[in-house]
Amino acid sequence: LQQARINIFGKITSVAGRRVGIFEDPVITTATTQELTEAKDRKSAYQKAVALAPGTYKVDVIVRDVVSGATGIRHVGFTVPRYDPAKLSTSTLILAAKLQSLVDQPAVGQFVIGQTKVIPNVSGTYHRGQPVGVYMQVYNAGIDQTTLRPSVDVEYALLKDGKELGKQVEDWRGMSDSGQRLTLARLIDSSPLTPGEYELAIRIRDRVSGQTLTPSSKFTVVP
Repeated sequence: LQQARINIFGKITSVAGRRVGIFEDPVITTATTQELTEAKDRKSAYQKAVALAPGTYKVDVIVRDVVSGATGIRHVGFTVPRYDPAKLSTSTLILAAKLQSLVDQPAVGQFVIGQTKVIPNVSGTYHRGQPVGVYMQVYNAGIDQTTLRPSVDVEYALLKDGKELGKQVEDWRGMSDSGQRLTLARLIDSSPLTPGEYELAIRIRDRVSGQTLTPSSKFTVVP
């Protein structure tokens, strides 16, 4: 049994250079000789959740191979938004490699958001036939005073070269979200798609306030 061991260290700083968070984790993965041969190009994903106030930050991540000493460094800037409670808003639209409902399981561990395990597809590349996972949360939706629940229309539109190829409508039956937050989690079948670049646009319309949003993200289908 072959074993790989790495150390992951991260430091988060504000734009003023003040350190606001650090994390460090040892990570171990194992594989048989056969698995290593078959999956030599295998990729692994790592997540660390850190609570931050609205603002602009930079995270420096250092990954070190314990055995070889090889080291990789990545610097990424990002913004934590400040949401206006009177405006319809959304989280980042995540393209996922895997979506798993955890309704009947403990909602703990890496990549868990609410009651869903969301493993992102960082590259945005999918093999034809591989489901394209979509995850996003909608905030501050207006409450229908008749049903006392959010009243929002959502369409998933698939586009290529600016032309709409088709769309799916969200069905809210069985929705368990509470308050003014709604969770969108869906798998899009890529089997009918020819190799190339596509765009997924999510059209959101709040029936109560009349506000609309259309977040989108591009992905690539390969053979």
